[in-house]
Amino acid sequence: MKLIYKIFTFFLLSAVLVSSCSKEELDIVALTDFPPGVLSVSPANGVGVTRGEFDVKVKFVDGSTSPLASGSVKLKDAAGTELAAASKTMSGTADSIVIAGSVFSAPLLPEGTYTIEITVTDSKGQSQMQTTTFNLTNSLFPSNHDLMFIAGDFNAWGADPMTLVGPNTWEIREIDLLGNQWKIKNCADWCDEDWGDPDCDGTMSSNMGAGGNGNTACGFTGLVNVRFNDQTLTYTVEPAVAFATNIESLFLLGTFNTFQGNQYRFNLVSDNTWTLNEVLLKAGDSYRFAEMPDFMGQNFGDNDGDGIAEPFGSNIVVPAGQQDAYYSITFNDRTLAYEVTFLRFPSIGIIGSATPGGWDNDTDLTDVGGGVFEITLDLLDGEAKFRANNSWDTNWGAVDFPTGTGTLGGPNIPITAGRYKVTFKPATGEYNFVLDAGITSIGIIGSGTPGGWGAETAMRSDGDGNYSLVIGLTDGEAKFRANNGWDINWGATDFPSGTGTSGGPNIPVTAGIYWVTFNSNTGVYAFTPASIGIIGSGTPGGWDTDTNMEATATPGEVTGTLTLVDGEAKFRANDDWGWNWGGTAFPTGTATPNGPNIPVTAGTYTITLNVNTGAYSFQ
Repeated sequence: MKLIYKIFTFFLLSAVLVSSCSKEELDIVALTDFPPGVLSVSPANGVGVTRGEFDVKVKFVDGSTSPLASGSVKLKDAAGTELAAASKTMSGTADSIVIAGSVFSAPLLPEGTYTIEITVTDSKGQSQMQTTTFNLTNSLFPSNHDLMFIAGDFNAWGADPMTLVGPNTWEIREIDLLGNQWKIKNCADWCDEDWGDPDCDGTMSSNMGAGGNGNTACGFTGLVNVRFNDQTLTYTVEPAVAFATNIESLFLLGTFNTFQGNQYRFNLVSDNTWTLNEVLLKAGDSYRFAEMPDFMGQNFGDNDGDGIAEPFGSNIVVPAGQQDAYYSITFNDRTLAYEVTFLRFPSIGIIGSATPGGWDNDTDLTDVGGGVFEITLDLLDGEAKFRANNSWDTNWGAVDFPTGTGTLGGPNIPITAGRYKVTFKPATGEYNFVLDAGITSIGIIGSGTPGGWGAETAMRSDGDGNYSLVIGLTDGEAKFRANNGWDINWGATDFPSGTGTSGGPNIPVTAGIYWVTFNSNTGVYAFTPASIGIIGSGTPGGWDTDTNMEATATPGEVTGTLTLVDGEAKFRANDDWGWNWGGTAFPTGTATPNGPNIPVTAGTYTITLNVNTGAYSFQ
């Protein structure tokens, strides 16, 4: 028993000694024993490289406990063809492999995307593989794109070219953005990628990103120089001419933005003169001018309400009787004088016994720019008035019809029944009711639609100017138009919903099957993703439950495999009878909207339907 105790004590002490002696050694190993890594790659991942002489160079690193053993580097083109390769036995904690440009005739390589495949192994057999890509271009500077354009309200959403002036840096000089919306794009006709900054934070978002993007609408006015980096997606808008100023920048901070943020940034347009193109001010709003968006610099209020600000003065308060409206503001950083100028009301509507909403509800007109609001709608014999912000606080009327000049609080306008294009200018009160020739049909047309730009796809009239359609689209563009012609058409830049304006820009659309709705009176449209299912006594869900089908790679086509019993079936969208298709033939045929029930025979089938053509099959 004593012998066993002694043996146990010996092993216990030995374990303690080993543990205490190896603690430091274990710490050293933990800090110096890690898998091999790639320190840097040239050309770097994702960059653009100017065509010409260049080398491929990869730097490797490892820990001293398991130093580098070997590495290899391969250069391939977009098709996967190997252009050059190099391997090397390595040692130590740092080494590199270089493939000279002369090996793969770098100056002769065509434009395109290239891949660098990297493998590294250390003395313990630990390895790492890595793949990087770069773009080869003809530009004087590296960039991710060959062309760049700027488009917006200022050029009717055209394509003013930008110039590559530095690595990944594009510029256009001396343009006036007019304080309106704009974007940057890499092809003139919106064929690929575009960028916008709806948050006004100085960094663009791509239309190909997870959340898409919106237009840049940050109020830049006057002649400016715009720069955009197609690697970091940052941009700057600077005055094209240097003006005298006593402050670094200027922002409007108020209750409408919780007195912080850069949403309302002024532009320096002349010596000491700053302008804010547009801000919505409501009765009771408080605001002040600030050099920084977070009150870190100077700020100005107005103690006396006399239009002359004082440093760190009281907040400026919008009077209780002032109408909610959009205003422009100018501020002089030398005299501290400021001026608030009315621009427009948030909404202008027509109301009255002759209108669709009677005297209870306004029918809003569309702001088409230049201070003009318009709408095309059916009117009854009766009366009407124009008013702002769905309120009687500001309204216009007169006794003349079909043209006249409304006065504030004027009489009701007498209306004769008919379909009219109505225009109204709140600034002057001028209005006009022009008899419309009538819209007999509405269709959707464009590169993203089944007929391309050559043939429109007709929409169904749902009454009161509302039209709808279930359609399969591809990535591209679309517009709505009337009477199968271009005389009356609508477009906008927003997707999947927005308000089309007469003759507006093409609508960018994304591939998918959609329930499309459009109102010819207001221009409001929506592309809502649609599910397509099969229902009926022959299907698993009977007439109560749809069995949804899956979209295929063919535009507008869905498919599904299921077991049927003898009976009938129909196809419909969104589990609803609003859009459904039927036919008389089996197992193949062409379905029509609201067509008859399809007779089906018991069996297991792969079922397809194309919502664009109506073709269906049970195979």
